[in-house]
Amino acid sequence: MIKNYLLITFRNLMKNKLFIFINVFGMGLAIACCITAYLNWGYSSNWDKTHDKAQSVYRVQFWREFQGKKNRFGMAPMPLGSFIKQNIKEVDKTVRYMSSYCDMRIGEEVFGDQMAYADSAFFDLFTFQLKYGSYSNFYDKGKVFISDKIAKNYFNKEDVVGQSMTQIVLGADGVRRPKEFEIGGVFKKPPQNNSFGFDVITLFDNFWDVNLDKELSESNWKRWAHVLFLKIEDPAKVAIVTKQLQQYIEPQNKVREDFKISEYYLENFVGLMQRNRANPRLDSDYLGGGIPDEAITAPAIMAVLLLLLACFNFTNTSIAISGKRLKEIGIRKVMGSLRKQLIMQFLGENLILCFLGLLAGLLMAEWLVPAYDNMWTWLDLNLSYTENVGFLLFLILLLVATALIAGSYPAFYITSFEPVSILKGKAKFGGTNWFTRILLGGQFVISLLAIIMGVAFYQNGEYQKNYDLGFVTHGVISAWVNNENSFNTYRDALSSNKDIQLIAGTRHHVANSRYNDPVKYESIEREVDIMDIGDNYLEVMDMTLLSGRKFQKDSETDRKESILVTEEFVKQYGWKDSAVGKRVVWMDTVQLYVIGVVKNVYTQALWGPIQPLMLRYANKDKYQQLLVKVEPTKIASVNDYMEKKWKEVFPNTLYTGQWIDQELQETNEINKNVSVMFGFLGFFAALMTGIGLYTLVSLNIEKKMKEIGVRKVLGASVANISGVINFEFVVNLGVATVIGGAAGYFAADALMDSIWEYYMKLNVLTLLLSVTVMVIIAVAAVGYKTISTAMLNPTKTLRVE
Repeated sequence: MIKNYLLITFRNLMKNKLFIFINVFGMGLAIACCITAYLNWGYSSNWDKTHDKAQSVYRVQFWREFQGKKNRFGMAPMPLGSFIKQNIKEVDKTVRYMSSYCDMRIGEEVFGDQMAYADSAFFDLFTFQLKYGSYSNFYDKGKVFISDKIAKNYFNKEDVVGQSMTQIVLGADGVRRPKEFEIGGVFKKPPQNNSFGFDVITLFDNFWDVNLDKELSESNWKRWAHVLFLKIEDPAKVAIVTKQLQQYIEPQNKVREDFKISEYYLENFVGLMQRNRANPRLDSDYLGGGIPDEAITAPAIMAVLLLLLACFNFTNTSIAISGKRLKEIGIRKVMGSLRKQLIMQFLGENLILCFLGLLAGLLMAEWLVPAYDNMWTWLDLNLSYTENVGFLLFLILLLVATALIAGSYPAFYITSFEPVSILKGKAKFGGTNWFTRILLGGQFVISLLAIIMGVAFYQNGEYQKNYDLGFVTHGVISAWVNNENSFNTYRDALSSNKDIQLIAGTRHHVANSRYNDPVKYESIEREVDIMDIGDNYLEVMDMTLLSGRKFQKDSETDRKESILVTEEFVKQYGWKDSAVGKRVVWMDTVQLYVIGVVKNVYTQALWGPIQPLMLRYANKDKYQQLLVKVEPTKIASVNDYMEKKWKEVFPNTLYTGQWIDQELQETNEINKNVSVMFGFLGFFAALMTGIGLYTLVSLNIEKKMKEIGVRKVLGASVANISGVINFEFVVNLGVATVIGGAAGYFAADALMDSIWEYYMKLNVLTLLLSVTVMVIIAVAAVGYKTISTAMLNPTKTLRVE
């Protein structure tokens, strides 16, 4: 019996090869997108899952309330860890964690990396697979632990315990000196979905050798540790510890009247990343990492929409094919077949088709998953069928679900007919009905929504690409020099290059550094972004002075009390008259005077609301970065020249040059990738909808062949007959246009609003363009079939009937 079922299935597949190919391709594409979305979700949900003891690890965080607004922070006062260790017995272990960029030398090779500094209990709290060495070595200040990745890259082997490596330490005097370490352990590099991305880690005591902040010390409550972890074995003690932490609010608030803590709280490490991305998003999160929620939901929505389209098409095609098999069903019922056997036959055929679609999807996923992974730097998707039981279960459920969704209607409906009515020709199955109209309407809605999203994100990408951020976004290279002496040396080395138009020194740079403090004007106090800039910075960055004057070179008065402010700064303080000459107070005591107003500067690019910005004139001994301005067409050659000179003057440190294009890369990358994603969705959604419409038109024509013949005999024109065939599709398209247009407008606006603060709002032109594309697709799908049918000789139609 099974052999006969399979034989019937095979014959039916061969009779409808084109429809089968179309549906297998569509289903395969949708399944490939579902696989990608599932792996993307799994990558995020497994964040930090490698740490076995995470349930007993807590991070100290705090709330700060300022002017009625509450924000969360992930840093902790530097002395807090010592006080907890000495006074709160419910805490089993404390670990401070800091990281900073460093230059390391192994033999003749120099590499730059983030070096982590942690207290000795770090490896008791967090799980790292140690491949060589002993954890006891971590208690030795003279030893470091490195990843197997670093070992392979620079030693060409993994077991390098006992070998030496040199850290190049920048001293307070501006001189770089070597500091020797012995490698005490080699750990396996964790997967990328991990909060700790370091390749080199050493004991926290070594941090003080690289610290250049004179106020950052073990006892100064004004400065912060990046992260403070507590290990609390008994969950019942968490509330007790939290209560005791509140006694350390006062010491910090006494020394920072301008930055007061409201409440300490403990955040469990399990699920830390997801919770800290919720609103209000955690500020000062030095662990970082994680995937934005939009990056999880957008691919999932795309996959679901494509899967629905594929199922709708599958159902329409199944209806078309099943309608031709009424006589087969009638005869089989007369011969004694039970209805449940016929249902199993049809569902089995659909399951086989879906299985073929699954195979096609797996093949497409081999291309689609790596392609999607390469779009995002923070992703590392692994398409493995043997290492993930959940993934295999997902594939099985996906197969069964698609088979049931796509094949249930024709299987249960067509097998309900009585054999007598079938064989007498009274039973009719085919044409359009409310169910097929709903399917088509759903396809129209989804396709229009997808097209609107694709057009909207493309237009927004072009809009944001040309958005005036208040500074130049091409033709600037910055390099970290870290002190005045290095700045002077490097500047002199570069001065002979005629392609360099201008050189500037600065402490902060709009693309990568600034700080934030409260500033008061009379009774109004606001938190503002602050940058300390040097000579020529405004000119290199093409910042526009709107009124007043710039800083005068080497003016001590300007260094002590003069500031430039942005338009948003003026707006925040409600200044209606000239801002020049206004006096503000910073850090409760420092009086500063506005000497000029510059055009608005978007320090957060377009992600968040524009912040008021205050510019101060930096002392040269505070210079951290050197900037050069060049023609954008010559930036590559100048960058090569800068790297060559860097190696000459700083042979023990890695070249740190960055194009401002690269520093703003995240904005451009997301714009480009989101446009590609929704363009992909729009194209294939429209393609599958066109195929589905062609199928339904074919069904409708079969139903109305006699009517068409009679109309032709009575003199109906091609246009009239085309209207008869397609009237209900035109109505369906009209209704779907309204629904899909509204859904697309609100969906695109909501998604863009969740990503950016400033974006291009959807307009009538976008909607009209999207609807036009949809109409063109519909006309192309039905035009040929309709016209060819309308031009048939009516005698052939009536003779058949």
